[in-house]
Amino acid sequence: MNLALAAIITTVAAVCAGIIFTVRAFRAPDGHDHATTELLKRFFDGKECAICKRPIPPVHRMGLKPGLLNPATHEAHSWDEIPNVNLSTALETHLPVCSACGVAESFRQRFPDLVVDQDRSLQDAHSPDRTGAGS
Repeated sequence: MNLALAAIITTVAAVCAGIIFTVRAFRAPDGHDHATTELLKRFFDGKECAICKRPIPPVHRMGLKPGLLNPATHEAHSWDEIPNVNLSTALETHLPVCSACGVAESFRQRFPDLVVDQDRSLQDAHSPDRTGAGS
């Protein structure tokens, strides 16, 4: 009987430990302490994206978060890459970007050979009215 009780207790302990580790794994690590996160939320509150000029939506715990753009190098930093050290300097010298533009700029930096910028004048040049196909 003592052996059966020990087996049950061991099984319960293993299941509880598994649940705890699973819940911890599903938590999205922020990379910032609470005070830094609140400072960043206040910084982005009411700002517009430096690229698309749309308002940056409020920052929530889950979901995509905005980032910063270095205007000198055009380098984008996601929320997790914003440094805790010299944060005030980074917020003064960088521009806010929405999550969509941050993802696009990050992709542009990592894979420049896969990015094609479409120029409006090229699209107009290939329209049927311009090529003479309609005449």
